[in-house]
Amino acid sequence: MRHIRAMSLYHTHCHLWDRKFEEFERFATRGTVFPEELSPVNSAHADLTYEYGPSPRLVVEWLLDALKVDFGQYSFVDIGSGRGRVLLTAAGKPFKQVHGVEFCSVLHDQASSNIAGYPDEHLQCRDVRSILCDALDYDVPEGNCVLYFYNPFDIRLVERVVTKFLDSAAGNGDRIIVIYYNSKVSKLLPADRRLAFRRLPGLSRLKLKLLSPHPVQVYERVAGEA
Repeated sequence: MRHIRAMSLYHTHCHLWDRKFEEFERFATRGTVFPEELSPVNSAHADLTYEYGPSPRLVVEWLLDALKVDFGQYSFVDIGSGRGRVLLTAAGKPFKQVHGVEFCSVLHDQASSNIAGYPDEHLQCRDVRSILCDALDYDVPEGNCVLYFYNPFDIRLVERVVTKFLDSAAGNGDRIIVIYYNSKVSKLLPADRRLAFRRLPGLSRLKLKLLSPHPVQVYERVAGEA
C-alpha cells in the first residue's frame, strides 16, 4: 500500500506540476534510470548506487522554504543530481551557488545542457553547475551548506559523504543542513553527536506528510560540536 500511495502521488506531481517545466528542459528530467543503465561512470563506488529518479519539484520547494534560512548565506549541493531537476529548482532561490554531483557522464551531460538552456528569468542563482565526479571526491564548498540526497546510494556511502562535510565545517563553525529524502534508515549517523534532527514548521510537516510521495529527514550540524 505504501508503494501504491507513493507512485500515485509521484504521478500526480508529475502530471499536475513537473511537466509544466519540460518546455524549459532540453532533456526531460522525468523517468527512472536503473543502475545497469548508468554507464559510463566516474566513480569507484558504482556497486553501491541505486536507480536515478527525479524529486518532485514542489516537494523540493516546500523543503527549502521550510528551512527558513537566508539562502544568500548558503551553498546548495545535490549529491546524485541526475539530469538537474533539483539543481534548477534550488536555483530558483538566491543561493550563493548550486552544485550537483553526478557520477554518470550521460546524466551529467544532460544536466549541463538543461542548465545552459534554462531561462534566466527563472533563476535567482547564477552559479549553477553539474560536476562529474565521485561523491567522495567532491571538494566541499566553503561556508554554510544545504546538502541534498534523494537516496542516491547505499547508506554507508551517504554517511561517508555527510561526515566529510561535517569534518570540513568543524574548524570554522559553518552550518550544515542535510535533507535526506526517501531515507531507508531511521536515523542518519546515529553515533555522531555533531548531527541532530531539525524540526520543520508544523504546516510544512503536514504538507509533506499528506502530499509527498516519500518521507523526509532533515538534520543540522550541532553548533559547538567539533
